[in-house]
Amino acid sequence: MNSIPVSLFGRVFASKARLAFDQHTLVIRQANSITTIGWHELLAPLSFSYGVFGQTIRFATAEQNYTFLMRAYGTHRRIKTNCEQHWLHANMTKLNAVLTKISQFVELRYLRQSHVASLKQAALAEYKRWLPWIKQSPALHLVANKITLLEQYANWHEQLTIHLQQRYLTKQLKLHARFFDAVETNPLTLSQRQACIIDDDNNLLLAGAGTGKTSVMIGRAGYLVTSQQAQYSDILLLAYGRKAADEMDERIKNKLASDKIKAATFHSIGLAIIAKVEHTKPSMSVLAQDEQAKAKWVQQCFESLIDNNERYRTLVLDYFSKYYYVEKNEFDFKTLGDYYSYLNDNDIRSLKGEKVKSFGELYIANWLFYHGIDYQYEAPYKVAVKTVQCSQYKPDFYLPEYDIYIEYYGIDEAGNTAPYIDKAQYHGAIDWKNTTHASNNTHCIALTYGQHKQGKLLSELEQALLGANIQTQILPVESLLESLKETGRITVLAALFSQLLSLYKAAYLTDADEVDVIKRSLDVKQTTQALALLKPIIFNYNAYLQQCGEIDFEDMISKAIGYVESGQFVSPWRYIMVDEFQDISHSRARLVKALRDSRKGCSVFAVGDDWQAIYRFSGADIKLTTQFKTYFGFTTEAQLDTTFRFNNKIAEVASAFISKNPAQLNKTITSLTQVTQPAVSILRRGNKAPTTLNHYHCELPELANGAIDDVLNAISGTVCKPTTVYFLARFWFQLPTHTDINAMQAKYPLLKIQSQTFHAAKGKEAEYVVIIGLQKGKHGFPCEKVTPAIIDALLPDQESFPFAEERRLFYVALSRAKKRAYIIADMANASSFVTELIAEYDVELNEFNTDIAQTHSSEINCMRCDTGVLKEQTGRFGLFFSCSLFPRCEHKEKPCQQCQSPMTRSRHAGFKLCVNESCNHMQPLCDKCGAEMVLRNSKKGQFWGCKNFKGNDPLSCKNGKDTTAIKWPEQV
Repeated sequence: MNSIPVSLFGRVFASKARLAFDQHTLVIRQANSITTIGWHELLAPLSFSYGVFGQTIRFATAEQNYTFLMRAYGTHRRIKTNCEQHWLHANMTKLNAVLTKISQFVELRYLRQSHVASLKQAALAEYKRWLPWIKQSPALHLVANKITLLEQYANWHEQLTIHLQQRYLTKQLKLHARFFDAVETNPLTLSQRQACIIDDDNNLLLAGAGTGKTSVMIGRAGYLVTSQQAQYSDILLLAYGRKAADEMDERIKNKLASDKIKAATFHSIGLAIIAKVEHTKPSMSVLAQDEQAKAKWVQQCFESLIDNNERYRTLVLDYFSKYYYVEKNEFDFKTLGDYYSYLNDNDIRSLKGEKVKSFGELYIANWLFYHGIDYQYEAPYKVAVKTVQCSQYKPDFYLPEYDIYIEYYGIDEAGNTAPYIDKAQYHGAIDWKNTTHASNNTHCIALTYGQHKQGKLLSELEQALLGANIQTQILPVESLLESLKETGRITVLAALFSQLLSLYKAAYLTDADEVDVIKRSLDVKQTTQALALLKPIIFNYNAYLQQCGEIDFEDMISKAIGYVESGQFVSPWRYIMVDEFQDISHSRARLVKALRDSRKGCSVFAVGDDWQAIYRFSGADIKLTTQFKTYFGFTTEAQLDTTFRFNNKIAEVASAFISKNPAQLNKTITSLTQVTQPAVSILRRGNKAPTTLNHYHCELPELANGAIDDVLNAISGTVCKPTTVYFLARFWFQLPTHTDINAMQAKYPLLKIQSQTFHAAKGKEAEYVVIIGLQKGKHGFPCEKVTPAIIDALLPDQESFPFAEERRLFYVALSRAKKRAYIIADMANASSFVTELIAEYDVELNEFNTDIAQTHSSEINCMRCDTGVLKEQTGRFGLFFSCSLFPRCEHKEKPCQQCQSPMTRSRHAGFKLCVNESCNHMQPLCDKCGAEMVLRNSKKGQFWGCKNFKGNDPLSCKNGKDTTAIKWPEQV
């Protein structure tokens, strides 16, 4: 035992404590006590410092700090090295244990981010025991490599995590190369193999269309078992639906030669959780499994409430008269055509079915209907008078029983018109109408947008009718409701409530949440009214389920979440793998998260593609994918970037199109198949009859005008073996019938033809796709119909980028094609997506013949509404062009006098020019009213006069110009 002496001063003044040590222990003798401390108990070696009266020695254990003063000068020179070596040998085991623990985490498995903090903390604690003293110690050479490693771990940074993860990946890729080569028909790509190996706490694999995500799901399950990280029972595979789960089971059985792992659906897992906790399998209601049965039940319940509850009847009538549509201010639109498009897209109609031209007219019509007052909408005025458009004057409403007309004027309280309406011209038309009624002694009630804005429109109407000695009384409720049933409005509203019922229950709203839903909705009044009608239905529905001892899917998910979060069910799975994650809803994501959290060390592996997120209408929230890390925590993101499906030219167009939305995650998709020519072809064709007679049954415009046959002929002419062709459209009714597809099969025997909606085509592929139904309007694409405010409020937040989900849906359609995508469109009413493709991307426009009106559609906009496109029509007096927004916009124009082609006003100010370049006929326009100028004769010779000249008529345009005053564009 080596003694540590005290200094001369210490012999006099220091405590009587004495220190001694050997290679195993440090001994403290004081009075009658002896304390023995092992070197392994010291947090660090002894430290030495000089004082006036001798050296000070300090050391510490986990329980106590020790300080000894006035030790002999030079003591550290005699014993420090020995002490450090004794401490080093005694603490080497602990250092090795820390480094071994960390090595196991970083070498024997993929390093998860959640482990980094604890590993760094362990390294840092050991680091503080060894450094900095070891750097100056002669004993450093004994542990130099270990200290270097310890320093690296103690100063852990993100690059070290990446390095260690990559090192593990490289090792596993080599170890399991044979497995990855053989698990699928073709060897997995490097990115697929890496996706199988990566195992962070949470993992998001962004798998583009056709990049082999299912191969990764199967490969990952097989790898986890092959590498002995898991047994099949440790793995939960979640598929979006039963069909997808069955397909995955079949692939697993074929590729992994095992039936020990089965893909599950969220519904089957929910049922299993409930059955485990309640010791009996819950009974699922038929209403949850059959949408038609549920819709029928809801309609019966709705009608029963109407029949048996007077207050409910009143609420229903109030909803139909005031809140059935989401009203938009006509003053907020940029053009009259945009306003008319909104009315068209949302199919705004009166209760009698008229396509009214404003919400003011809608409320007037419905009020008259409710009060049993017979009216005619836009009936010709009983006196033959022509308007400035040379057509018979048609007041907005005519009440034949009382011989009264009603006009609704789009002017506010100050007499202002919407910004796209010429105020002076509009007031001139009002004056003309007033004069017309006065001169013909007809009674006209004038109402305005200003009155509607102030909430006085209908009361002003009622007062005006009372002033004409017309007593009004609302029809009996039973009579009105019977009329609503006859028009199908009750059925439509019941269908809405059927959809709402599931959305409302899936939202799991508290009273505070419900208030927030109302506040967030696009139309607070409509949402409030709809909820008032919906909640009695929900109450009856839940009572019905309880009476039957059944649950629906919303109940099932809710109960399953509750059991997992409360700890009544503990997940047996260590690896949760979710397919089609972009389609997940908040409730399902919550269940996944709860299952993960209930099992220590469980990881989530989500496979999805935000570019293909197309199910917001059923509750899916794309932000759960684009903001995955925010919701789930530590995440490693990977991508599958090679598509085995479509060629590079389809990839270029589809990728650029979807990436227009900056909120979509950035991805670069590389195609295995490379071509040099455009592979997206657009056939532009209007409603002209085909050159050859077809024998199809349905009246699809693409069939009627021969466009589909032209495309099938083009495909058929390039193939020599059976080839798959998909017809794709937004809605089923826009697709050919089975009968017509059979006729096509007979006509083109090498083509294997199917029809799919865009949604149904998800996950499928064909050599060729033919995309149809790409028009504007009520069933247009992108769909511009406003979602009912209450539905929108119950769904995940709407994205700020216009038509974001519809854009993704079109991407899904384009990316089903392996060789070529064909798009058929009538440019007079074409989808904005089609015009975008033509203007901005490398697409083929010349594969098929088209006419002048189609190629120049962007130049022949309607002059009256500014948004509609002039479409070729044939009437009693021959060929003419009318606005595509007819009947709301009734503007018409004559074709070119020389060649009958359409004419444009957009090339030269003040002139109409024939778009047929071989004709180029030009006609001047009136600079007063915009009508065409006509060459006329007078006593002084020829001159150009306005077409709207009508002598001394108040609406006559008397503008005229000498032929020499016309500055033709060529002369400018």
